[in-house]
Amino acid sequence: MELVDAAEYAVKISEKRGADEAEAFTRNQRVVEVVLERGEIQSERSKTQQGIGVRLIKDKKLGFTYSSVLSRDVIEKICLNAVKLANTSPSNPDWVSLPLPKSPPAAPDGIYDEKVAGLNSEDILDLVVQGYDAVKSTDSRASIDDGKFSSYTVKVAISNSHGISLEGQGTALSFYLVCVAKENGETSSFAFEYDISRTLKGFDPVNVGKQAAQKTVASLHAKTVESFEGDILLSPDVAAEIVFVPIASSVDADNVQRGRSIWADKIGEEVSDQKLTVQDEGLLPYGIGSSPFDAEGTPSQTTRMIKKGVLKGYLYDSYTANKANVESTGNASRMGYFSLPAVSISNMVVETGSGKIDDLLSEVDKGIYVSRFSGNVNPQSGDFSGLVKQASYVEKGEIKFPLKETMIAGNTFEALRNIVRIGSETRPTLMGVYTPPLITKNIKIVSK
Repeated sequence: MELVDAAEYAVKISEKRGADEAEAFTRNQRVVEVVLERGEIQSERSKTQQGIGVRLIKDKKLGFTYSSVLSRDVIEKICLNAVKLANTSPSNPDWVSLPLPKSPPAAPDGIYDEKVAGLNSEDILDLVVQGYDAVKSTDSRASIDDGKFSSYTVKVAISNSHGISLEGQGTALSFYLVCVAKENGETSSFAFEYDISRTLKGFDPVNVGKQAAQKTVASLHAKTVESFEGDILLSPDVAAEIVFVPIASSVDADNVQRGRSIWADKIGEEVSDQKLTVQDEGLLPYGIGSSPFDAEGTPSQTTRMIKKGVLKGYLYDSYTANKANVESTGNASRMGYFSLPAVSISNMVVETGSGKIDDLLSEVDKGIYVSRFSGNVNPQSGDFSGLVKQASYVEKGEIKFPLKETMIAGNTFEALRNIVRIGSETRPTLMGVYTPPLITKNIKIVSK
């Protein structure tokens, strides 16, 4: 069955079996991967995953089932099973309704690329080889430890009892390399570099190889320093992990309503330095998380979360919005057809400041520049600690030497109030955050 036909059929059958409301989500995803191990291109594989998830409500009780088979017989069986599960589930007094239909906006530019969908094995291997060769040509001391290239083509359909019936499609590319360098018997720390894109336009495997090689060579001859408290300049990836993942957790309306957000009941209050402005942009052109509608069929939109340090709003799916008697912000997402929807960012976009990396380094009197972090971040409390990788000691605005065996520790919500400067060069990160590098102060830096 076609995805939308299967979704609509599941809703119809669920209602016939006694559901008060029903929703079906279908998805087809084709992935082509090339894996690199021990510096060599090892394998290529293609896989297609398809299925349907059915969520229904009966007497305010939830039933949810799914299947990887889109046939009428199987759909009828899982709908019946969902009704049986609802009959035995506890009633939820907070339940109001599945989403009502609203016309979604046009699909954002650059979320589906026919060229990506049509990539063949030869095309993909050529892209991988470009990155592979770039490592070798950049610096002979660098070598590839492992890596992976992935191409995604995804189609979805959503239908519910209230008249929502939508289809969408998207493409994506990702490529990462992990490199190590050796010189005179010394081995560097591992360097990780990647690129992600919805289209071939702007996707640059050569730059991935070049940057991975440069990063790993730059970490040769690492030293330690005496422990101190100072400034840290965070690369976009580290900023996303340490700073913006806890923000995403704190503006998640489900966490707010369950008392798991430090920002509950703080709309209108100052939560960070006034340099910071953050919003969720579900319709961002070429955005990694962009779509005309969310995983429930609610139109995507732009939602301001922080403006000049002041908390402006939370992110909602239909359930949390109904519970708070507000409109959904279109932030329902799913891991796949096999999961229920939950609140999530689409594209968290941090407003840029001024200055490239060299300009930001000039602001650091004594501190470190961190390109990779390996540790723990508690999204609720904001406490973080762990080892910094690809890090350098900075003094009087200059990088002095790479660091080894160095840890950092602090708290996200304190770091937000201690932002010194936000840079001007943004990149999409693997965590769905579009952020430039930034400097925050008063971080504990511990080196052996």
